[in-house]
Amino acid sequence: MTQVKGTINRVELLGWLGADPEMRFISTGVAVCRFRVATKRFGGQDAEGRREYETDWTTVEVWDRLAELCNSYLHKGSRVRVSGALRTDTWTDKATNQPRSRTYVRADDVLFLDNRPGVPAEAVAVAEAGDAPADEDVPF
Repeated sequence: MTQVKGTINRVELLGWLGADPEMRFISTGVAVCRFRVATKRFGGQDAEGRREYETDWTTVEVWDRLAELCNSYLHKGSRVRVSGALRTDTWTDKATNQPRSRTYVRADDVLFLDNRPGVPAEAVAVAEAGDAPADEDVPF
């Protein structure tokens, strides 16, 4: 994590994609991929006193090789962990001459949390376990 004069701008999200990613290429040929991640947080209480949850939608932007990977392997409903920094772009709308802005997360790391396509979950668990004996106690 890089700090700038005593400040920290670090965001981590764990959630699901609300739609398929959208990728484009800028004039220099660099890939840019955007997608929206849904996360939940505690809201108020309903009439019977049960806790309600509210959904927040956050736009995520990734660049270069990570953008290409996200575009290839993520889809609507994919579960991801995103790490990055909060960014805000500002501009003047050409049609209305009004100031505009958008805030998003510029991701430097996206962890794909879904199983690999076409591979049963049991096979992934076995592959990740490696050669560890099955009857050995795990210390954590």
